[in-house]
Amino acid sequence: MQLYDRVRVISDAYEEFGVKKGDEGHILNAEIRGGTFCFYREDPVTLEDDDGTPIKIEDLELVEAYGATDEMILEELPGNNPEWGCKVIDGFIYNLKGERMNEYAYDYYHRRIKR
Repeated sequence: MQLYDRVRVISDAYEEFGVKKGDEGHILNAEIRGGTFCFYREDPVTLEDDDGTPIKIEDLELVEAYGATDEMILEELPGNNPEWGCKVIDGFIYNLKGERMNEYAYDYYHRRIKR
């Protein structure tokens, strides 16, 4: 999971923010903050009124990968800093330097497994 990917919310924990389990949208901010991606329900081209909602990584599942390149992601990171966490691969958060940022992988069922 990374910038521009289409994702689905798999938790009902965000209903107070107007995001329901099963809602689909996109990741439009490159950085991972506090274990969350900013989720946008609108199409990335229109984005009319949706300011985005921070959704925990483990509460999202990948629907369709967009295929953003590292260069595209770096351009969108704060200060173009490659040390910011920005990708989730097999449940692990990585930065653009290839460094793993979390000790335990997310398994997307609210359990954590160590690898």
